[in-house]
Amino acid sequence: MKEFLDHFEKLLGAFKDPEYLFLVLEPVLFYGIGIGVIGLIAAWFLKNERLQLASLIVIAVSALAIFPYLGARESAQKRIVKVYEIESPARAKAFSTNTADRIDHKWIYLALAGVAGAAILVGPRRNRLGLGLAIGAVVLGLHGVNYSLWMHYQDSLAFHPNLKTNDAPVKEKLRAKPIESTVEKSTPAPKPAPTAADDRIPAPTPPREIRPLARPIASGGSGGQG
Repeated sequence: MKEFLDHFEKLLGAFKDPEYLFLVLEPVLFYGIGIGVIGLIAAWFLKNERLQLASLIVIAVSALAIFPYLGARESAQKRIVKVYEIESPARAKAFSTNTADRIDHKWIYLALAGVAGAAILVGPRRNRLGLGLAIGAVVLGLHGVNYSLWMHYQDSLAFHPNLKTNDAPVKEKLRAKPIESTVEKSTPAPKPAPTAADDRIPAPTPPREIRPLARPIASGGSGGQG
């Protein structure tokens, strides 16, 4: 429990950092809107008005997340540009360009939130106006998801040079070579060539002659003269 509280406290402090906050809010612009659109379409075929209203609320809230997202992104841009303008100026330029593009297309999310809000007030199944607003929310929602994913991909190209379509320093992906080809097979060292002295075959040593030991002659003979 103590570890959970420590993590929760650190996360609350991290949300105060705009560089982390805009990363947390960015998926809301495509996952949140996408889930709301899918729920609205499913609720229409199920003829469940409460589920339709809940889906429209999810779409509207997710679209309005563009305001805190852009605020955090613009605040984080100053430090990000300072970090990368020397080491990788292309990344800093790409981040600034993507931020400006998102500001120019902010109207997509504002229009989506307005249409979804109007559909909530009128009711998606009450009359033709409500039906038209619900269809407009679906169309604008799909457009917003497509644009959000596209801009997320552009940011990924700027900060992840390992992507296939990015102009990375390594043009071709390197593959690990098999162990057999990289490890040199150990070959026995060649024997040294024989020298001139080695060419001569030594003569065989003659066997030593073994002679039996002579028996000692007994002292004293047969009778002597007197």
